[in-house]
Amino acid sequence: MKRRQAILGITLLGAGSVAFSGFKWISWYKKPDLVYIHSQKKLLAALAETIIPATDTPGAIDAGVPNFILKMVLENTLKVSQNRFIEGLKAVDPYSISRFGKSYIKCSRKEQNEVMRHFEKDGKPFEGIPGKVERKLIGNSFFTTLKEYTCVGYYTSMTGATQGLAYVFTPGHYTGCIPLFAGQKSWAIR
Repeated sequence: MKRRQAILGITLLGAGSVAFSGFKWISWYKKPDLVYIHSQKKLLAALAETIIPATDTPGAIDAGVPNFILKMVLENTLKVSQNRFIEGLKAVDPYSISRFGKSYIKCSRKEQNEVMRHFEKDGKPFEGIPGKVERKLIGNSFFTTLKEYTCVGYYTSMTGATQGLAYVFTPGHYTGCIPLFAGQKSWAIR
């Protein structure tokens, strides 16, 4: 008699976990909440500035990266990745409030970096084939999308290419091996 109850319990537990994961998977294919992402432009700017801060070169905000991220997420991202990005964006402030007692925008630079490290670790995909399957089925994580669009937006902008990188307006001939100097910027054009 106890054997039947154990088998029934295991079956119900397995079916429940499959149903829950199936529900979560289906929820990522719902229509994205695009109105919410428009209202979070300041948060996007703060997140982008955490990834590429202003130092002796302009930061992500100076290069117009928040508008680029918004445009890319709205127009060029798959629905699954849009939903994961929006869910991650919705999770930033609650995590920041639970960890530091204030919203992400009001946190210090050190606290913002700690929040970003949490989301980087949380969104790290599996290694190898399971990671490829994960990205194919449920899209890129919030942090992966944020970091990719921040870097692409910054380094393809005029500000990032001319002031963040060593920019040569008209490149000369190809020199395969040139010495680099200490503190030299990377080249914008190769």
